[in-house]
Amino acid sequence: MFENIDSFQSRHGNVKIAYSCFKSGREKAVILFLTGRAEYFLKYLPFFERMNALGFTVFALDHRGQGASGRMLPESEKGYVENFDFYVDDAEDFLKNTVLKYAKNKDLFLVSHSMGGAVSLLLAARCKDLFTKIVFTSPMWGLIYDMPEILVKIIIKGACLLGFSKFYAPGKSSKDYLKPFERTTLTHSFEKYIAQQSFVTQNRSFALGGPAFKWVCESMKAMEKLPEAAKKVKAPVLLVQAENDTVVSNNIQNVVASNIENCHKTLIEKGFHELLNEEKEFYEKTVSVISDFLLS
Repeated sequence: MFENIDSFQSRHGNVKIAYSCFKSGREKAVILFLTGRAEYFLKYLPFFERMNALGFTVFALDHRGQGASGRMLPESEKGYVENFDFYVDDAEDFLKNTVLKYAKNKDLFLVSHSMGGAVSLLLAARCKDLFTKIVFTSPMWGLIYDMPEILVKIIIKGACLLGFSKFYAPGKSSKDYLKPFERTTLTHSFEKYIAQQSFVTQNRSFALGGPAFKWVCESMKAMEKLPEAAKKVKAPVLLVQAENDTVVSNNIQNVVASNIENCHKTLIEKGFHELLNEEKEFYEKTVSVISDFLLS
């Protein structure tokens, strides 16, 4: 599994960015896939296989600081990024130096989940003529907080100004990925949740805990740019929302989506945040709507 992972050096800090290509035997289009925070593309192998069966070759990378990519801090389980734009720059370099050279004249689709949805929207705004179609599942266009957002911003920015950028955000720790299934609302699937937990337990280099203050601060700044970025996206867009998402805000997604020229929205009723790691009922609905959109 791991021997098929390649890498390139980021233009920022010489960080290794891991990636791989999952080829279709009857290729007719190419997908660039971007994962969410604390994830790794190997988590999505079943989804990639479904896309391969439709004739879509998939390219995927692990964002800096997670998965098989390099870390920026000695504490490898701490979620951190110096600047959110570095995620976008890494994805753009991967797109232009690797994916486009392979895709040539084939249709190019952009598919993403959660944090990858923020990266993808900013990337699509930069490269608005390159993508034929774009899919967002549970995109991180706005987060759900336990307190008023303005108060969160004051706390986060204040902590960073006081030198706590690399400390864990309140309530977060290095072992967040070990949270019991009963305490999560990421997926209804016990089997899939435990499988992913077992994977990172057995492959500790992939493990990532909670985010640092700096990651939250940079993400907030990036999300403020999304409404304007959305206006630059001209390709047809599919937004897939999880009705019972407790991580990202569907209301903010609706606001951002209203700025996209050609956006279709599908709500997966009762679904949790990780629609591509959900139990069969929700997963199949999600894959079906994505497949129909990309094939149409």
